[in-house]
Amino acid sequence: MEPALIDAWVLEVLDNKALQARVRELKKVELASVWQLTEAALAQQSTLGSQPLEPMAVHRRLAAGLAGESLLVSSSMFLNTLSDAEGFFGLSFKTIKARLGHPLDTAASERALRAARVTVTAADVLGSFAAARAYMHTPNFALGGSTPAELVKTGDGERLVLNELHTQAEGGPL
Repeated sequence: MEPALIDAWVLEVLDNKALQARVRELKKVELASVWQLTEAALAQQSTLGSQPLEPMAVHRRLAAGLAGESLLVSSSMFLNTLSDAEGFFGLSFKTIKARLGHPLDTAASERALRAARVTVTAADVLGSFAAARAYMHTPNFALGGSTPAELVKTGDGERLVLNELHTQAEGGPL
């Protein structure tokens, strides 16, 4: 799947109002529960209707701020615990919870998109979200021994991971 189409699909899921409402309604917030909701939204949100997004459209969307629920939705795609999400975003759970129902700042929006973008790309290349989740936490020789989850915290790290995934998609070693 082309990167602009992945961005469109990911942003449609992160902007999904029904998913956001279900996340806010959870009695007990756990990433496993958020992942169940997210996985259902991903299955319903077909890429067939998505139009590829231009980089400027992605920039504008991030500058406007993704919904606070995006922190949990993107985390649920590749992390296992709220403690992992706290570490990834550099925010306490109390702060994450306070952002639900409110727009994120640009930096948090960008990090949420990077995590979701890489995980969806990995799922596309590797064939499933289960394989993508495992990939995100496996040290990778081609990535200097780092895990993709560690690298996706920065834009440069994200490019390294995406380049590695594109190499894999073209038949190179992973």
